[in-house]
Amino acid sequence: MNKIILTIASAIAFSLNVNAQTKEGSLVFVSYNVENFFHPDDDPERNDDEFTAKSDYMWTMDRAIRKAEKISRVINYISENSQAPAVVGFCEIEGLKALDLLMTYGRLSKLGYRAINLEHEDGRGIATMMIYRPDRLTLIDSVLVNCDVPEKDFRTRTILHCTFTHGSDTLHVMENHWPSKFGGEEKSIWRRQHVANVTKSYCDSILAASPNANIILMGDLNENAQSEEISQILGATADGPTLFNLSGKDPKHRKSYKYREKWNTIDHIIVSKHIYDNTSPLFEVVNPSFLLEQDYINNSYKPYRTYVGRKYNDGYSDHLPVMMTIKL
Repeated sequence: MNKIILTIASAIAFSLNVNAQTKEGSLVFVSYNVENFFHPDDDPERNDDEFTAKSDYMWTMDRAIRKAEKISRVINYISENSQAPAVVGFCEIEGLKALDLLMTYGRLSKLGYRAINLEHEDGRGIATMMIYRPDRLTLIDSVLVNCDVPEKDFRTRTILHCTFTHGSDTLHVMENHWPSKFGGEEKSIWRRQHVANVTKSYCDSILAASPNANIILMGDLNENAQSEEISQILGATADGPTLFNLSGKDPKHRKSYKYREKWNTIDHIIVSKHIYDNTSPLFEVVNPSFLLEQDYINNSYKPYRTYVGRKYNDGYSDHLPVMMTIKL
Protein backbone atom coordinates (compact mmCIF):
# COMPACT_ATOMS: atom_id res chain seq x y z
CA MET A 1 0.00 0.00 0.00
CA ASN A 2 1.10 3.55 -0.61
CA LYS A 3 1.94 5.61 2.40
CA ILE A 4 0.55 9.02 3.15
CA ILE A 5 1.81 12.29 1.69
CA LEU A 6 0.80 15.45 3.49
CA THR A 7 0.78 18.92 1.97
CA ILE A 8 0.23 21.93 4.22
CA ALA A 9 -0.25 25.29 2.54
CA SER A 10 1.48 28.27 4.08
CA ALA A 11 -0.69 30.52 6.23
CA ILE A 12 -1.84 33.61 4.32
CA ALA A 13 -4.12 36.36 5.58
CA PHE A 14 -7.58 35.99 4.06
CA SER A 15 -11.16 36.83 4.90
CA LEU A 16 -12.21 33.29 5.76
CA ASN A 17 -14.12 32.74 8.97
CA VAL A 18 -11.28 31.31 11.04
CA ASN A 19 -13.54 31.20 14.09
CA ALA A 20 -16.10 28.99 12.38
CA GLN A 21 -18.20 27.29 14.99
CA THR A 22 -17.43 23.75 16.03
CA LYS A 23 -19.80 21.54 17.93
CA GLU A 24 -17.90 19.14 20.12
CA GLY A 25 -20.45 16.35 19.80
CA SER A 26 -20.86 16.49 16.02
CA LEU A 27 -18.83 16.32 12.83
CA VAL A 28 -19.54 17.50 9.29
CA PHE A 29 -18.34 15.67 6.16
CA VAL A 30 -18.55 17.20 2.67
CA SER A 31 -18.06 15.81 -0.82
CA TYR A 32 -17.71 18.17 -3.77
CA ASN A 33 -17.07 17.52 -7.46
CA VAL A 34 -15.41 20.80 -8.44
CA GLU A 35 -15.57 20.36 -12.24
CA ASN A 36 -12.14 20.01 -13.80
CA PHE A 37 -9.94 21.96 -11.42
CA PHE A 38 -6.64 21.77 -13.30
CA HIS A 39 -3.30 23.41 -12.74
CA PRO A 40 -2.74 25.44 -15.94
CA ASP A 41 0.78 24.10 -16.53
CA ASP A 42 1.04 21.49 -19.29
CA ASP A 43 2.18 18.19 -17.76
CA PRO A 44 3.73 15.95 -20.45
CA GLU A 45 2.87 12.86 -18.38
CA ARG A 46 -0.87 13.63 -18.44
CA ASN A 47 -3.53 14.20 -21.05
CA ASP A 48 -4.25 17.68 -19.68
CA ASP A 49 -3.75 19.74 -22.83
CA GLU A 50 -7.37 20.95 -22.80
CA PHE A 51 -6.82 22.90 -19.60
CA THR A 52 -3.82 25.07 -20.36
CA ALA A 53 -3.52 28.73 -21.29
CA LYS A 54 -3.04 27.89 -24.98
CA SER A 55 -5.96 25.49 -25.23
CA ASP A 56 -9.46 26.20 -26.50
CA TYR A 57 -10.53 26.56 -22.86
CA MET A 58 -7.83 29.23 -22.30
CA TRP A 59 -7.32 27.93 -18.76
CA THR A 60 -4.96 30.53 -17.31
CA MET A 61 -3.44 30.89 -13.86
CA ASP A 62 -5.77 33.83 -13.21
CA ARG A 63 -8.79 31.63 -13.90
CA ALA A 64 -7.40 28.81 -11.76
CA ILE A 65 -6.79 31.17 -8.84
CA ARG A 66 -10.27 32.62 -9.21
CA LYS A 67 -11.73 29.13 -9.07
CA ALA A 68 -9.66 28.24 -5.99
CA GLU A 69 -11.14 31.27 -4.26
CA LYS A 70 -14.63 30.18 -5.26
CA ILE A 71 -14.16 26.67 -3.85
CA SER A 72 -12.95 28.15 -0.56
CA ARG A 73 -16.04 30.39 -0.51
CA VAL A 74 -18.20 27.24 -0.56
CA ILE A 75 -16.33 25.71 2.37
CA ASN A 76 -16.53 28.98 4.27
CA TYR A 77 -20.28 29.18 3.59
CA ILE A 78 -20.76 25.73 5.12
CA SER A 79 -18.61 26.74 8.08
CA GLU A 80 -20.68 29.85 8.73
CA ASN A 81 -24.07 28.19 8.31
CA SER A 82 -23.39 24.87 10.01
CA GLN A 83 -19.87 24.24 11.26
CA ALA A 84 -16.45 23.90 9.67
CA PRO A 85 -16.34 20.50 7.92
CA ALA A 86 -14.02 18.02 9.59
CA VAL A 87 -13.39 16.43 6.18
CA VAL A 88 -13.91 17.64 2.63
CA GLY A 89 -13.52 15.13 -0.19
CA PHE A 90 -12.98 16.42 -3.72
CA CYS A 91 -13.55 14.96 -7.17
CA GLU A 92 -11.97 16.29 -10.38
CA ILE A 93 -8.75 17.87 -9.12
CA GLU A 94 -5.62 17.41 -11.22
CA GLY A 95 -2.90 16.03 -9.00
CA LEU A 96 -0.76 17.46 -6.27
CA LYS A 97 0.10 20.74 -8.00
CA ALA A 98 -3.57 21.64 -8.40
CA LEU A 99 -4.31 20.68 -4.82
CA ASP A 100 -1.46 22.89 -3.62
CA LEU A 101 -2.86 25.72 -5.75
CA LEU A 102 -6.24 25.26 -4.08
CA MET A 103 -4.73 25.22 -0.61
CA THR A 104 -2.56 28.27 -1.29
CA TYR A 105 -4.92 30.58 -3.16
CA GLY A 106 -8.05 29.26 -1.47
CA ARG A 107 -6.27 29.95 1.85
CA LEU A 108 -7.77 26.78 3.30
CA SER A 109 -4.96 26.44 5.80
CA LYS A 110 -6.44 29.54 7.41
CA LEU A 111 -9.36 27.34 8.43
CA GLY A 112 -6.91 24.84 9.84
CA TYR A 113 -7.02 22.31 6.99
CA ARG A 114 -4.36 19.88 5.91
CA ALA A 115 -4.44 18.25 2.50
CA ILE A 116 -3.91 14.59 1.66
CA ASN A 117 -2.80 13.28 -1.70
CA LEU A 118 -1.36 9.90 -2.62
CA GLU A 119 -0.55 11.01 -6.16
CA HIS A 120 -2.55 8.62 -8.31
CA GLU A 121 -4.72 9.94 -11.11
CA ASP A 122 -6.56 8.72 -14.15
CA GLY A 123 -5.17 9.37 -17.63
CA ARG A 124 -6.10 13.05 -17.56
CA GLY A 125 -4.54 13.54 -14.13
CA ILE A 126 -7.89 13.71 -12.31
CA ALA A 127 -7.80 12.37 -8.77
CA THR A 128 -9.91 11.93 -5.66
CA MET A 129 -8.55 14.10 -2.86
CA MET A 130 -9.30 15.05 0.70
CA ILE A 131 -8.60 17.77 3.23
CA TYR A 132 -9.25 17.53 6.96
CA ARG A 133 -8.98 19.48 10.20
CA PRO A 134 -6.51 17.94 12.66
CA ASP A 135 -8.17 19.81 15.52
CA ARG A 136 -11.28 17.66 14.94
CA LEU A 137 -9.82 14.36 13.76
CA THR A 138 -6.53 12.51 14.08
CA LEU A 139 -5.28 10.95 10.85
CA ILE A 140 -4.09 7.36 11.37
CA ASP A 141 -3.52 6.11 7.83
CA SER A 142 -4.31 6.84 4.21
CA VAL A 143 -4.29 4.41 1.30
CA LEU A 144 -5.44 4.15 -2.30
CA VAL A 145 -7.70 1.37 -3.53
CA ASN A 146 -6.88 0.59 -7.15
CA CYS A 147 -9.87 0.15 -9.49
CA ASP A 148 -8.02 -0.27 -12.81
CA VAL A 149 -8.59 -3.18 -15.21
CA PRO A 150 -5.22 -3.65 -16.96
CA GLU A 151 -6.41 -6.42 -19.30
CA LYS A 152 -8.99 -4.01 -20.75
CA ASP A 153 -6.57 -1.06 -20.70
CA PHE A 154 -8.98 0.67 -18.34
CA ARG A 155 -7.57 3.20 -15.91
CA THR A 156 -9.80 5.08 -13.52
CA ARG A 157 -9.73 7.01 -10.27
CA THR A 158 -8.71 5.19 -7.12
CA ILE A 159 -10.75 5.20 -3.94
CA LEU A 160 -9.02 7.39 -1.36
CA HIS A 161 -9.46 5.75 2.06
CA CYS A 162 -8.43 7.75 5.11
CA THR A 163 -8.65 6.34 8.62
CA PHE A 164 -9.24 8.87 11.41
CA THR A 165 -9.88 8.74 15.11
CA HIS A 166 -12.19 11.00 17.08
CA GLY A 167 -11.76 10.25 20.76
CA SER A 168 -12.22 6.50 21.05
CA ASP A 169 -14.02 6.23 17.68
CA THR A 170 -12.33 5.14 14.45
CA LEU A 171 -13.75 6.48 11.18
CA HIS A 172 -13.11 5.07 7.71
CA VAL A 173 -13.72 7.87 5.21
CA MET A 174 -13.60 7.04 1.49
CA GLU A 175 -13.80 9.53 -1.37
CA ASN A 176 -14.99 7.97 -4.63
CA HIS A 177 -15.33 9.10 -8.22
CA TRP A 178 -16.81 6.32 -10.32
CA PRO A 179 -16.42 6.21 -14.13
CA SER A 180 -18.60 8.52 -16.18
CA LYS A 181 -21.11 7.58 -18.87
CA PHE A 182 -18.82 8.92 -21.59
CA GLY A 183 -19.45 6.95 -24.78
CA GLY A 184 -22.97 6.07 -23.72
CA GLU A 185 -24.53 4.39 -20.71
CA GLU A 186 -24.70 0.91 -22.20
CA LYS A 187 -21.09 0.89 -23.37
CA SER A 188 -19.76 2.31 -20.11
CA ILE A 189 -21.88 0.46 -17.55
CA TRP A 190 -19.37 -2.36 -17.06
CA ARG A 191 -16.86 0.19 -15.77
CA ARG A 192 -19.15 1.39 -12.99
CA GLN A 193 -20.15 -2.18 -12.22
CA HIS A 194 -16.49 -3.09 -11.84
CA VAL A 195 -15.78 -0.19 -9.48
CA ALA A 196 -18.96 -0.98 -7.53
CA ASN A 197 -17.71 -4.55 -7.03
CA VAL A 198 -14.28 -3.32 -5.91
CA THR A 199 -15.90 -0.88 -3.48
CA LYS A 200 -18.24 -3.56 -2.11
CA SER A 201 -15.38 -6.03 -1.56
CA TYR A 202 -13.28 -3.39 0.15
CA CYS A 203 -16.07 -2.35 2.53
CA ASP A 204 -16.85 -6.01 3.24
CA SER A 205 -13.22 -6.61 4.23
CA ILE A 206 -13.36 -3.77 6.75
CA LEU A 207 -16.68 -5.00 8.21
CA ALA A 208 -15.42 -8.59 8.37
CA ALA A 209 -12.56 -7.43 10.59
CA SER A 210 -14.77 -5.07 12.60
CA PRO A 211 -18.56 -5.55 12.24
CA ASN A 212 -19.23 -2.23 13.99
CA ALA A 213 -16.84 -0.26 11.77
CA ASN A 214 -17.76 3.36 11.07
CA ILE A 215 -17.62 3.67 7.27
CA ILE A 216 -18.38 6.91 5.40
CA LEU A 217 -18.33 6.40 1.64
CA MET A 218 -18.90 9.55 -0.38
CA GLY A 219 -18.38 11.05 -3.81
CA ASP A 220 -19.63 11.31 -7.38
CA LEU A 221 -20.77 7.80 -8.31
CA ASN A 222 -22.23 8.89 -11.67
CA GLU A 223 -25.42 6.94 -10.95
CA ASN A 224 -28.59 7.60 -8.98
CA ALA A 225 -29.48 5.74 -5.81
CA GLN A 226 -31.81 3.30 -7.59
CA SER A 227 -29.18 2.11 -10.08
CA GLU A 228 -28.12 -1.53 -10.11
CA GLU A 229 -24.54 -0.51 -9.40
CA ILE A 230 -25.39 1.25 -6.14
CA SER A 231 -28.48 -0.51 -4.83
CA GLN A 232 -27.63 -4.09 -5.84
CA ILE A 233 -23.91 -4.51 -6.50
CA LEU A 234 -22.72 -2.17 -3.75
CA GLY A 235 -25.80 -3.03 -1.70
CA ALA A 236 -26.34 0.54 -0.51
CA THR A 237 -30.01 1.44 -0.11
CA ALA A 238 -32.03 3.82 2.01
CA ASP A 239 -32.90 0.92 4.34
CA GLY A 240 -29.57 -0.93 4.45
CA PRO A 241 -29.19 -3.44 5.98
CA THR A 242 -25.38 -3.09 5.82
CA LEU A 243 -24.74 0.12 3.87
CA PHE A 244 -27.25 2.98 4.08
CA ASN A 245 -27.49 5.50 1.26
CA LEU A 246 -28.46 8.91 2.66
CA SER A 247 -28.59 10.74 -0.66
CA GLY A 248 -32.36 10.64 -1.00
CA LYS A 249 -32.92 12.07 2.46
CA ASP A 250 -32.28 15.76 2.02
CA PRO A 251 -34.96 17.41 4.21
CA LYS A 252 -35.77 19.94 1.47
CA HIS A 253 -35.66 17.36 -1.36
CA ARG A 254 -32.74 19.12 -3.03
CA LYS A 255 -30.68 17.42 -5.76
CA SER A 256 -27.00 17.80 -6.59
CA TYR A 257 -26.78 17.63 -10.40
CA LYS A 258 -28.82 18.72 -13.41
CA TYR A 259 -28.55 16.97 -16.76
CA ARG A 260 -30.81 17.66 -19.73
CA GLU A 261 -33.10 19.79 -17.60
CA LYS A 262 -33.61 17.06 -15.00
CA TRP A 263 -32.32 17.26 -11.43
CA ASN A 264 -30.88 14.14 -9.84
CA THR A 265 -28.44 13.20 -7.10
CA ILE A 266 -25.37 11.35 -8.33
CA ASP A 267 -23.23 12.68 -5.46
CA HIS A 268 -23.74 10.30 -2.57
CA ILE A 269 -22.93 9.81 1.08
CA ILE A 270 -23.29 6.21 2.23
CA VAL A 271 -22.67 4.99 5.77
CA SER A 272 -22.33 1.68 7.56
CA LYS A 273 -24.98 0.38 9.95
CA HIS A 274 -23.13 1.44 13.11
CA ILE A 275 -23.06 5.09 11.97
CA TYR A 276 -26.64 4.95 10.75
CA ASP A 277 -27.94 3.52 14.02
CA ASN A 278 -25.86 5.55 16.44
CA THR A 279 -25.02 9.02 15.06
CA SER A 280 -28.31 10.47 13.71
CA PRO A 281 -26.79 11.27 10.28
CA LEU A 282 -28.29 14.27 8.48
CA PHE A 283 -27.70 14.50 4.72
CA GLU A 284 -28.00 17.82 2.88
CA VAL A 285 -27.35 19.21 -0.58
CA VAL A 286 -25.63 22.59 -0.29
CA ASN A 287 -27.35 25.07 -2.63
CA PRO A 288 -26.86 28.73 -1.69
CA SER A 289 -27.94 31.16 -4.38
CA PHE A 290 -24.37 31.93 -5.46
CA LEU A 291 -23.95 28.29 -6.59
CA LEU A 292 -26.93 28.58 -8.95
CA GLU A 293 -27.73 30.45 -12.14
CA GLN A 294 -30.87 30.96 -14.19
CA ASP A 295 -31.96 28.08 -16.40
CA TYR A 296 -33.87 29.95 -19.09
CA ILE A 297 -35.04 26.83 -20.92
CA ASN A 298 -37.52 25.87 -18.22
CA ASN A 299 -37.59 29.04 -16.11
CA SER A 300 -35.72 27.37 -13.28
CA TYR A 301 -32.18 27.15 -11.89
CA LYS A 302 -29.12 25.03 -12.51
CA PRO A 303 -25.61 24.75 -11.04
CA TYR A 304 -23.43 27.74 -11.87
CA ARG A 305 -20.67 25.92 -13.68
CA THR A 306 -17.17 27.01 -14.73
CA TYR A 307 -17.62 26.17 -18.41
CA VAL A 308 -20.65 25.68 -20.63
CA GLY A 309 -19.21 23.66 -23.47
CA ARG A 310 -16.00 25.51 -24.23
CA LYS A 311 -17.37 28.86 -23.17
CA TYR A 312 -15.92 30.21 -19.92
CA ASN A 313 -18.84 30.82 -17.56
CA ASP A 314 -16.86 31.97 -14.48
CA GLY A 315 -18.90 29.78 -12.13
CA TYR A 316 -18.22 27.17 -9.50
CA SER A 317 -19.06 23.66 -10.71
CA ASP A 318 -21.63 21.60 -12.57
CA HIS A 319 -22.27 19.76 -9.26
CA LEU A 320 -23.53 21.01 -5.92
CA PRO A 321 -21.71 19.86 -2.76
CA VAL A 322 -23.30 17.30 -0.47
CA MET A 323 -22.75 17.17 3.28
CA MET A 324 -23.53 15.00 6.27
CA THR A 325 -23.63 15.88 9.94
CA ILE A 326 -23.22 13.13 12.51
CA LYS A 327 -23.40 13.17 16.30
CA LEU A 328 -20.73 11.19 18.12
